[in-house]
Formats: sequence, structure tokens, C-alpha cells
Amino acid sequence: LRAAEAMATMVSLHDPDFMRGHDAARDDAFTGLGVFWEHNWTADGPVPRTVRAAWQNKVAAQIEGYVRQLHADAAGRLSSLIATQNDRKRFFVFNPLGWIRTDAADLVCTGGEDLHVHDLAAGTDVPHQFITKSGTRHLRILAHDLPAVGYKVYEIRPGSGDAPRDAAATVDVRTGTIENSRIKLVLDTVGAIASFVDKTRGDVELAATIDGLKLNSLAAGEGQGKPVEVESTGPVSITLRCQSTSVRKHTTRVTVYRDSPRVDLANEINENFGDVRHWSFSFNLDSPDVHCEEVGAIINVKKKSDGGHYADRNARYQYATLNHFCDIADGLNQRGVTLSNWDCAFVRLGRSTPQALDTATPQLHVLAGGQVDGDNLGIRSQNGGEYFLQRFALRPHGNYDPVVAMKFALEHQNPPVADAVTGDTDAPLAARQASLIRVSDPGVLLWSLKPAEERIDHGVIARVWNVADSPAKAYLIFLPGVADARRVTHIETDLEPAEFQERELRTSLARQEIQTFRLIPSEVTRTGL
Repeated sequence: LRAAEAMATMVSLHDPDFMRGHDAARDDAFTGLGVFWEHNWTADGPVPRTVRAAWQNKVAAQIEGYVRQLHADAAGRLSSLIATQNDRKRFFVFNPLGWIRTDAADLVCTGGEDLHVHDLAAGTDVPHQFITKSGTRHLRILAHDLPAVGYKVYEIRPGSGDAPRDAAATVDVRTGTIENSRIKLVLDTVGAIASFVDKTRGDVELAATIDGLKLNSLAAGEGQGKPVEVESTGPVSITLRCQSTSVRKHTTRVTVYRDSPRVDLANEINENFGDVRHWSFSFNLDSPDVHCEEVGAIINVKKKSDGGHYADRNARYQYATLNHFCDIADGLNQRGVTLSNWDCAFVRLGRSTPQALDTATPQLHVLAGGQVDGDNLGIRSQNGGEYFLQRFALRPHGNYDPVVAMKFALEHQNPPVADAVTGDTDAPLAARQASLIRVSDPGVLLWSLKPAEERIDHGVIARVWNVADSPAKAYLIFLPGVADARRVTHIETDLEPAEFQERELRTSLARQEIQTFRLIPSEVTRTGL
């Protein structure tokens, strides 16, 4: 949704009617987002659980349908608005996030492999390889310095080019070892990580085995899976595949990137289950300190009497809400790991129970599914579902920083968008790169950017979140320029004029404060973007 809305904003500035036809689906999707979780945990409302489950599947399909269609339409229209200057095949890579980033990007690709990829803005060749995702062949590149809420254009040229072609990491499938310049992992055959070494901090070991559970364990005491396989390899990334029928039939893909500390985990459970299951992560960290992003806040998961944010009484401690990330550091705040969570919703700390919060055991259990309150409450056996995709990423770090943790999670969960460039020489968007908005303070994150609900003639809605633990002053630099700016509620009701000068909107935010603005753009020109 974040990428779809950001692309739709850039498109709508040049095609004001772009959002027409999406209104009804958008309204259904946003209504669905507001009601999906109501009584979800217990499913004990006035209707049978099977009816509740069917309704939730319907709501989820409406949300996903709107997002997928808007994403596809926005990417396709953006393709036609980017100028091109020759007949060579070009494609854009769009970054929906509000800061410059370097990441892998995947383009659906057919044709031969005797080629190289050239970054038109930087004037350099970039590493590339071919991978297969969901049965479709893709060209994967390492895209450097993608602009904030913007794109770079790449050209596919014949021949080998100058980019590195050595593998992104070394692999020994016999031992399950994969290693790049930043990290070293040892996997077992069921997809759990037995060793996670941070090479940049003195080869410190971050993985542990607690109660028989490692990192990314589905159950204690799992048997053996099939031998570890290399699914794809190249100068951008290497992916190992682990398959097992032990406990539950599941497949885990572990991806490591060139010169990056990030480890991507894509877990698939390939059968129905009715018991309670978790993906468990055990860490070699003393006196653990855990932070989770809940709903619009980053919480220290300790009781208030222990210096945290949880109530000392009248509280349920078995699970914490898990949104984009959960971070665990040692008590001295010298080392730790950020866990990015793409698909799941709840995490249990160590051996916590509804009555007791365990803050001593360095272990996180992410709920994969099940009726946590027994058979009398909740939807039975996942309503018959037989396929579950649950994705995570790990990043080792020194001291805990909420800004860095959130940026890591957002980059993992919002991959760059790649699509062909189809514009002609007169298309309005720049042929090499463009950016739409920037935020001056690195701790203030652009949370979303979208056309106003009444469409672009009512402005662009920008939401920012000061993720840092201290107040901030920030400038929002809107590259088309600002003719007017207003502070609005989170449901886009105007509140008061906002301070702005030319292209900049200026604001002050308290720690962890979220603010929303309506930006009325100045005349949009090709040079402005």
C-alpha cells in the first residue's frame, strides 16, 4: 500500500484523473482495515466462528485486491510518464520510502543473459543476476542510492559490463554455512539458524539454543529435513532453501545480500494445523531489553515498575503486539538484533504467561497461528487454510536505535518497485532519476504519501512520525513546491494552516509524535521532478 500510494501520488501530479475508478475499492479496503481485528482474537461475537472466518477472508481479499490493482496501475502509468531517449530497453526502480537507500530490486525479465545493467544517473554498471520467483524469471540488480520517494532509471545493454560478478557470499551446503563480508550463518536442515556471527563486532555469536529452540525454529526437537540447497546465487544475493516435514511441512528460504548485514527469512507452512505454533528466536544476549512497535508507538516491553511501558496490574502479559519490528539488546546496550516482521501480529517474550511477563529469557516467539485460549475461543484450525507465508529479517547491531530499527524494517517490508520504461522523448518525468519529497531530520520518517481522498486537486497527504526518543524540528522538502499547506487530522480533516516557505514545510514534533499534512503543490513541471 505504501508503494502503491507513493507511485499514485507521483502519477497524479501529471495525470489528475488517475485515481478515478479506484474510489469504491479504496473505501471498502479502508473500512476493512478498521474492522478486521474486531473480536479477531477470540471470535466470540454473535455469529458462528465459521461465518466470522468467511467474513474475514472476504475483508482481506477486498484489501489485497485494492492494493494490488492500485500498485499495478500506478506502476504501469508511471512507466509511461518517464522520458526515454533511445531504443534500448530501460526500466525504473522506485523507492517508496522517504530516505535514500541501497537495495536489491527485481524486474520480470525474458530474453538472453548476455547483458549488463547500467545506472544512467550514476554512469556505472551495477551487479545483476537472474532468479526465479513464483515460477517467473526475474532480473535482480543491486540498486545504489535510490532517491527518497523517487526512482532511478537503468538501461539493459549487451555484453558483460564492468560490475562485479563474484558471488555475494560463500556457501558450504554440507554444513549449512553462508558467509559474506558482514555476517556468518550456520543453518540446520529444517531452516533454523544455529549460529549467527556478527563479523563487524569481533565475531560475536548472537544465536543461542534455549529450550531446544534456535533462531527461526518452528518447534523444539525437530527432526532432519532435506539437504540444504542453493536456490539462487549471484553477485547481488544468495538464497538457500531448507525443506522439512518434521512437526509441520514447511519450507524456509534464507537470503543474504552482498556486503549487507541483513538476513531475509521467508517461511512457508505448507499444511493445515490446529495447534498453537510459533517461529521462535533464541539469542545469546544477557539481561535482554526488548522494544516492539505496537500501534503507533514503540514500547519497551517491561512493566512500568521495571522502567518499561506495561501496566503493573490489570494486564495480560502472554503476548505483545508486533507490528513492523521487535528489537532485543543486551542489558548494557552494546549489542543486539532487530527482527523485522512482515506478516505476523503477536510475539511472546521467553516463558511469559498471561499472568507473568518474562523479561529475563532472551527469546522471542512470534505467533504463527492457533487458538491461544483453547478450543472455546478463536477460529479453529486456521479455517482450513493450508498455506501460510510468514517473512522476517534479522540485522545485528551495537546499541539499540529506534530510528535505525524502523528504517531496517521498512526497507525489508517495502522492496523497491521495478518496471519497464515506456515513455517517449516528450514524457514529463525525468529520464534518469527523480525524487518527490525529502525530510530534513533523519529521525522523522515519512510514514505515508498519498493523493488526497478527494483526489489530487485537493492536495497531497503527507504523514510523518518522529520515531526518535527526543523532540524534533523537521523540514518537509516537497520538490514540486508548496502553494499552500495545512495541518490535518489523520482522517484528512483540515485543522489549521501549516508553516511553509517555497518548497519547505516546517514543523516541530514531540518524541514519537505522528503528524499529518495537506500539501497543495505549486505548478508541476518536468524540471520540478
